[in-house]
Amino acid sequence: MKPTIFNGFTGRLFLWFWLSLTLLLVANFFLGRYLDQSDELHPPNAEQINALKKYQHLLQRYTSRPSERLLQGRNRHGLTFYDPVTREPLMKDRQHWRLAELAGQDTLQTLALDRGLVAIGPFPITTSDRPLLAVWLMPPQPTPIWRQALRDSPHWRLMASMTLVLLLSAILARWLSRPIRQLSHATKQLGDGQLATRVKPGKGELGQLGHDFNLMAEKLQTATATQQRLLADVSHELRSPLTRLKLAADLLADQGSNSYIQRIEKECDTLEHLVDQVLTLSRLEGSIYQEQDESTDIAQQVQQAIEDWRFQTEGKQFTYDGPTQLIVDTKPQLLQRVLDNLLSNACRYAQTINVTLDSPQAGSWQLTITDNGPGVSDERLEHLFKPFYRGDPARGHQGNIGLGLAIAQAAAQTQGANLTVAHAATGGLCFTLSYNG
Repeated sequence: MKPTIFNGFTGRLFLWFWLSLTLLLVANFFLGRYLDQSDELHPPNAEQINALKKYQHLLQRYTSRPSERLLQGRNRHGLTFYDPVTREPLMKDRQHWRLAELAGQDTLQTLALDRGLVAIGPFPITTSDRPLLAVWLMPPQPTPIWRQALRDSPHWRLMASMTLVLLLSAILARWLSRPIRQLSHATKQLGDGQLATRVKPGKGELGQLGHDFNLMAEKLQTATATQQRLLADVSHELRSPLTRLKLAADLLADQGSNSYIQRIEKECDTLEHLVDQVLTLSRLEGSIYQEQDESTDIAQQVQQAIEDWRFQTEGKQFTYDGPTQLIVDTKPQLLQRVLDNLLSNACRYAQTINVTLDSPQAGSWQLTITDNGPGVSDERLEHLFKPFYRGDPARGHQGNIGLGLAIAQAAAQTQGANLTVAHAATGGLCFTLSYNG
């Protein structure tokens, strides 16, 4: 699907910036008009006319007095006087420079000034010696703070514009990066082994990228399933010739003694163990293994596993720190596989094994197995759960085929638990099996 300019990444980026700038210009235009409309002359409304009539009624007392009393009086009540003919100001201390514009009008007008002040005029005032033309600066009316700030401080308009652009840019960035974040999260899940992860493909270049990711994940899942099925089939087919080989070795042993018979039987046992381990791992990784959750006393199961391995090994010291009873819903056979493989690994390299069981909260538990073995380097630590990985070659294989920890990891994941490894304070390794219900 070829992206168009309207659904492609470039097209959306262009349209969004064009829309943002357009909205910014339109908002500034109408905001300026709204704020500047009070700077124009307007006919007075009914409320202003009534206020002027009341004020003119108060000024009637000057009809019998000379104009000087009114011009030089200290209480002029916001009046500015002009000559009725020339419209020249009769006072030097004008209160606002635009009042002369109002005085030059032929009809009664109003003019909004700063800080909520409104001037109205011109209107005549009669005195005993001559007529006067006056403009009245009405008492201030309350003005919204935001409007006064925008009118008196132009930089507030710039800040409002920058805020609008910032908001639109943040929305744009989140909108454009959402499919990228989803694809990044899906890639991380795929890297963690969740091969069934898919993303919802959209439109444009990013949609095509999501489609390609789904195609790659599908091919990878198919290839992995084919590999696991092949491994399981080969391991299963190996059992038949292995059984016949063991039977032939037993028949040779009955016919007479041969120094190689014991060697053949030992290698057959090793090969049979390898086949069993490979089959177990393939079933766990391929989700073929099925087991229902059961109400199990895992504290009793852990202590029984410790006793079994104490009986199988000599000179090993086991300690257990945990409750005597802890009943949870789990898969006991899978848990037993994890315990056997972890304890087997610890007994192979260490003399002291410490097992700790804890339940931080209801429905969750944590099992820790720590040993005092030689441990491994930081570079090899993250590879311990890989199949056929034997750690440090200098330590020797000691019958280890490199599948025990991989099976333990797969068994833990199958029952919804998390198995991790770290360096122990005793110098060996610390395996932690945690489950959060």
